[in-house]
Amino acid sequence: MKLKFVAVGAFALVLAACSQQEEPAPVFITPEYDKFGTPSCPAGTELATTEAGQTVCNPVSQ
Repeated sequence: MKLKFVAVGAFALVLAACSQQEEPAPVFITPEYDKFGTPSCPAGTELATTEAGQTVCNPVSQ
């Protein structure tokens, strides 16, 4: 009986490992605006616009 549980557990583990993985969602940083409304981003990021039209700071890929 224990062997049956071990076999079912191993089968479930293999199925879980082979399941389809979701793509990670991009993480954006909100830019800081000066008193004139000009956006700026911290070091290591660049100003970008999303498909939805939002202004964001996108990490610079190396």
